[in-house]
Amino acid sequence: MTKKKYLSNKKIAQQTISISPALKEWIKRYVNVNHKKDPNDERFKSVSAFITYILDNIMKLFKEGKTIEDFKRVEDQVYKDFFDKFTFKATIPLYDMVAESNRYVPISFDFITRFVLAVYNFYRNIYLKEKNYEQLKLLFERFKNRVYPSNIVKELKLDLFIDKNKKFGTGALEFVGKQRNLHFENCKFFAAIFGILGVKVTDFIYSPKDYYCRLELLETDLVFKEELAKKGRIKLLEENVAYITNYHRMLIDKDRHLWMNLADDNELFICFKSKNTFNNWIKTIENDLRKFGTHEDFLSKILYFFNKIHWIKIENISGLSFRIEQSIEKNTEQKQLLTDYLSQYKTISQIEDVYYLK
Repeated sequence: MTKKKYLSNKKIAQQTISISPALKEWIKRYVNVNHKKDPNDERFKSVSAFITYILDNIMKLFKEGKTIEDFKRVEDQVYKDFFDKFTFKATIPLYDMVAESNRYVPISFDFITRFVLAVYNFYRNIYLKEKNYEQLKLLFERFKNRVYPSNIVKELKLDLFIDKNKKFGTGALEFVGKQRNLHFENCKFFAAIFGILGVKVTDFIYSPKDYYCRLELLETDLVFKEELAKKGRIKLLEENVAYITNYHRMLIDKDRHLWMNLADDNELFICFKSKNTFNNWIKTIENDLRKFGTHEDFLSKILYFFNKIHWIKIENISGLSFRIEQSIEKNTEQKQLLTDYLSQYKTISQIEDVYYLK
């Protein structure tokens, strides 16, 4: 590292440099804006003072061993402080695997209330004071520096298209990931955050092979509302995420995602195609109950199984009582599988429509 010579620090030497008119105007505008914010800040007293401050501090960083390339990796302290409250380091393959089962689960506002409201307030405090698209682009670039490049983000780009003749601007977010399921979750995340900020997703282009997505965006009147307007933002969040988690996409993905949704509907039930299939499943469950459970809770866990596949409704688990669903009562074959199996362990008695294992 080149050492600094011990010369005077008095500002009497001059250095002429050539820069583009655009850069010159950018620096001048930046200094003027910040000088208005704080007239007492010596760094923005003049363009010369600002450039001197920047060069002096950059040379100090070089002295500490930093390089020019390091500046591309500098993390915005404001963003770091914000995201550190909500993020943690994780093993990517593990969490990508966990995210697999969550692909088509909608993002619930109630579940992430604290985070999305924090994002909204962060945006409001930084952007709404300016209400300037250039400031919005800068806001996004600062966020981008936080997440890109990384082990899960390959490319991230936001384009804004402003037409003065139209009331609301449009835009597009392009996002290329590196992990299949985490990329899909992040697509949902971006759609949700745009909804909270008042931006509507009008189209979603997705390539599972390339881990690529493009969100087409449209401002709404919620963008510039300083009040929360919670109901409107939640509605927009849900509509945006639905572009990603809908059945149009789910039906061509793995079967498990549809079955997870079907399992939540108590009006549906599992029907085994053969007695052999039923026996194979019940045997697998029995083995785990005997291996990991106790003899005392064996039958109660078996009842939980039949409850899960919507064959029965448990009346009293400690008393081993239950009601058989009407659809199973009418299905002679499936009901026979149920009663034949339970009769191996206990006598089945019935009082009105409640069954008891004695």
